Amino acid sequence: MYILLQSPIPTAWTRIEVIAEATAAVGIVFTLFYSVWSFTRTLRDSYYAELDRIYFELLKIALERPYLADFAARPDPNMQGEYNAYAFMVWNFLETVFDRCQGLSKKRLRDTWYPIVGAENQLHRDWFDNNRSKFKQSFCAFIEREYPKPKPDAPCEPNSATRP
Repeated sequence: MYILLQSPIPTAWTRIEVIAEATAAVGIVFTLFYSVWSFTRTLRDSYYAELDRIYFELLKIALERPYLADFAARPDPNMQGEYNAYAFMVWNFLETVFDRCQGLSKKRLRDTWYPIVGAENQLHRDWFDNNRSKFKQSFCAFIEREYPKPKPDAPCEPNSATRP
């Protein structure tokens, strides 16, 4: 009788136990992947919210002092110090955007914020070109590569076909 109780033949309950343990292990793995996915999504959303908040503050400053937004078009020596501080804040924000948008999973952030980088680049590029030493080399290279400064127009030469 003792030999029958220690039989190596699996019973139905043993099979159920093995299936339950395997199912639990798979569930744990799926839970782990879901947690990582959820964490990265929350992090991405917090990046967006942080960038949105900072940019909102910059826009408020530009609304309160509109001459800062188009200072390059109408420079005023009396306001140069204020513009320098504002332009530095804008470019510092753009460098933060660049930092937050690194990585393959950040396409949505890039799609949202790189147009802003382009728009602010057009407004404050001269200031940036004169203050590159304040920024990381990788950021400066990104600006040069993605938003190259337009080259001045070459002087017009008469077309040889129209010459007398």
